[in-house]
Amino acid sequence: MTRSWDWATGEGLLGLDNPEKWDAAFERGERSLGTAAIGLAFNCSLEDASPRLVRATQLPDTDQRGFAFTAVGTAARLNGH
Repeated sequence: MTRSWDWATGEGLLGLDNPEKWDAAFERGERSLGTAAIGLAFNCSLEDASPRLVRATQLPDTDQRGFAFTAVGTAARLNGH
C-alpha cells in the first residue's frame, strides 16, 4: 500500500512509519516534523524513533516542538517507561 504524507498540511503524518522519510523531510526543512514524530512514536520501534524524537524536540517552531514532546511522551507510554 502506498502511503501519502503531506508535509505542508500535516495530513497523513500521524501514520508515518518510515524513519528515513522523516530524516529526508528534516534535511529539506519541511513543516510538520513534530506531527510526523508522533507518527514515528506510534508506528516505529523505540530504537528507530528515539533519535528523531530527540531532534524534533529541538525544532525552531514552538508548535512543532510541542508536538515533538507529545511524541516523546507517547513513545514512553507505549514502551512502558
